[in-house]
Amino acid sequence: MRIGFYGGVREIGGNIILMESNGVGIVFDFGRRFPTSQVFFNDTIKGRPEKGFEDYVDLGELPPFIGFYKSELPEEKSLPIEIGGLFFSHAHLDHIGQICYLSDSLKKFMTKGSFATLSYFVEKGIVECMPSNIEIIDGKTIQIGDFKIMPYFIDHDIPGAVAYFVETPKGLVIYTGDIYFKGVKSELSYRFVEYAKSLKPYILITEGTRIGWNGIVSNTEVELKEQIKEVANVFKGLIIGNVYEIHLARIETFYNAAVELDKKFIIHEDYANTLLKYGEFDRGALQILNAPNTFIYAPFGSKLNLPKEKFITKEEFLANQNKEILLLNFNHITELLDIKPVVGSAYIMSGGEPLSSVDPANTKILENWLSKFNLPLFRIHSPGHASETEILWMAKEINPEILLPIHTQIPERFNVVHKNVQILEKGVLTEF
Repeated sequence: MRIGFYGGVREIGGNIILMESNGVGIVFDFGRRFPTSQVFFNDTIKGRPEKGFEDYVDLGELPPFIGFYKSELPEEKSLPIEIGGLFFSHAHLDHIGQICYLSDSLKKFMTKGSFATLSYFVEKGIVECMPSNIEIIDGKTIQIGDFKIMPYFIDHDIPGAVAYFVETPKGLVIYTGDIYFKGVKSELSYRFVEYAKSLKPYILITEGTRIGWNGIVSNTEVELKEQIKEVANVFKGLIIGNVYEIHLARIETFYNAAVELDKKFIIHEDYANTLLKYGEFDRGALQILNAPNTFIYAPFGSKLNLPKEKFITKEEFLANQNKEILLLNFNHITELLDIKPVVGSAYIMSGGEPLSSVDPANTKILENWLSKFNLPLFRIHSPGHASETEILWMAKEINPEILLPIHTQIPERFNVVHKNVQILEKGVLTEF
């Protein structure tokens, strides 16, 4: 059996993991790289269309997999491995964002939650296609070649995240995906650790996003809710929250804060669309949307098929700002021109874009808008990844024979808790 990392090596995001046995391979995740990790290409500099995906493969930006892409690679540039399927751990763009490159004939496996998120991205134009040949994997075990693959639900800051247990000819391999221990479903992640530990795995492939972030504190959603309420108890005007639209748990946190503050919960239609998507498999999403104090702000009309009483008029919204919490993402910051937040309003960044560390230009734009309307900025957020100490604790608890770090800038840190850490080079298949 061989394993190779073709993305996520000494960087956060862009995971591409190949496992191969007897000429048949399976791949885990196929995401975009963050702008800070881009080396040869970006939105301006792209591969030559006439060459298909060759330019990206030649420079190591994409893996040389045969039968993988919409346009085939030359045989001399392809690994002689049959890819039997691609398994997505979750639907963040750094794990699923390059899905439109893939061949229609390639089998693609994901959870209902990931499919709902992908559908949302397609509707918004963030992902440019709705791929074919997708199979929902919830509760299923899939056999491909020598591999038997089982998904295992964990907690992350997006619905539908899973780890994978893979039975191989050499023993059990576990891939954590991205994991979190402070979310509303943290019991899933702790249960995963206990189960993984009991199986005594051969290999653990683990994320390490927050290693080197110089902090161990993660707030629970309950703690974040109390911080939101603390701001609202001082700033008596409109409270505006900027949440990543697909972060269902954080939407719920703002909703709970609104309930406890006896305020109306006003959401831009983007968030309403998210709740509708997740409501297809998560009753909690529909409970928030259908709650009597939840209203949708769609000043220019909406295509959502919802009762008209769920939509708040602009006049009613503007007249009662001191009794409202509004979720408004960065893409609609121009709505402030009509809202004209009353004196005593405040703006809470809680995981929404722009991310200051990777998007300084838009961060400056946001700051200019907030300054224009005299809105103080509060950052009330908790990263959706396990802290460094939690990740190292997990690796120590599971205690595999071999530990392979990915999705981290400092893989060497795992040497603190494990004696057999192997750091794979990008694009190199290693025998195990």
